[in-house]
Amino acid sequence: MIPEAPSQAGFGMSLIAITIAIIMGISAAVYFRQVSTQSLQLQDMYASGQSHWSAMSGIEYGLYKAELGEADVSGTYTFYNSTITLDTLEAYTTGGALPDYWYMVTSRGSMGNAYRDLRILSKKSLKTIWGDVSIIEGTGDVDIKNTFTLNDSLYIGQDVTVQAGTVIGDPPGTATHLYTPTGKSVSGGQEDAYFTSGEHPKGWLFNPDFNTAPYDSLLDIASAITVTNDNKINGNKKFKNVTIDLNTYTDSTLYVNGKITLLGCTITGGDVNRPAVIVAEGKIICSERSGTETTIGDNVIFIAGDDILIHDYTEFGLDHSGLTPENRPQTFNLMYAFDFISIDPNAIVWSQIFATDDVRLQGSAYGIIYAPDKFTFNKSSSYLEGAVFVHKPIAASGSNEFDIGVMNLNHFFHEDYFKTYDYGVIANSLLEY
Repeated sequence: MIPEAPSQAGFGMSLIAITIAIIMGISAAVYFRQVSTQSLQLQDMYASGQSHWSAMSGIEYGLYKAELGEADVSGTYTFYNSTITLDTLEAYTTGGALPDYWYMVTSRGSMGNAYRDLRILSKKSLKTIWGDVSIIEGTGDVDIKNTFTLNDSLYIGQDVTVQAGTVIGDPPGTATHLYTPTGKSVSGGQEDAYFTSGEHPKGWLFNPDFNTAPYDSLLDIASAITVTNDNKINGNKKFKNVTIDLNTYTDSTLYVNGKITLLGCTITGGDVNRPAVIVAEGKIICSERSGTETTIGDNVIFIAGDDILIHDYTEFGLDHSGLTPENRPQTFNLMYAFDFISIDPNAIVWSQIFATDDVRLQGSAYGIIYAPDKFTFNKSSSYLEGAVFVHKPIAASGSNEFDIGVMNLNHFFHEDYFKTYDYGVIANSLLEY
């Protein structure tokens, strides 16, 4: 028996089915390849977009830190599921130095293999933290008696009464304006061409905050000393009739975990770029001994965790009174006391003076007085030439008064050491590179 031949129709159907299967397989492969490709493209697009906005966030963060006064924001930071790398440059990314006081913030946002680079130009300038006028905030109405002398302008944050006959701005002094805040006023004394008063254009003024952290950190070093060696002394120390060149110590700095007393000594060392420093966990006391006074040269800093006491005829800083204030040399003389600073009637201090409790000026001071609590000015020998930023004045007759002494105010002091950075963004400088 001869077998039957396969059905032509069945063979055709099988061929069609195989062809369809092959086509569907190819189509599926193409489809899934397209889906995979599109997915990768979407991932790349997302990563690229995420990198861009990460870089932008880095720029915003850099500007935010700059506004806080932090110029160097370099580092790597996490942002969402990406990273930001910030750097600050003093030259263009393409080469060449930036102009003076300009700097560049570069921000790279990265996600996976994608990254975007943005940069912005900014300018920093030194801005004094002190106002253009001395400030006495006051804790109550302030009285100025006719036994007191004032030259040059002063802001007092309370109502002020000036007794008739008070020497204010009269020749050979300087035209003087007493500023008050909004809602306060000056009454009493006869105003004339040399003495005027009125509200300050900015309304209320307040004393600037003084950053004590650098001084406190040095006090921490002094208080941690347990063994005397090199530039560190453990315990109270008294020097008598010697010359101390602070430059002979490491970092031109002498640390004392205790009280330091200078009797008939001469203190030298330091320069305007790197002052010499004495740091005492306790008091710093300067007095005469056997007819020899203690003298301290220019560019010296005293830092005390307790008081600074300037006795007898001690001289802190060189005497430049023979020159007009605007022509005096720039020096970096400074006292900082965690408690109070007292200057005797015959002492002369050329220094910026900062005390968290009380500055008691009975002698002569040339420079800045900064006292966030009290400022005692209560002797006929009390003399200040410079600027004053204090909270509550104390006179011989009571608080919130000036009844004796002389203030010749000016703002010719070494501003470079009392400035902060002021930041500004260069317009249209945000670019991708």
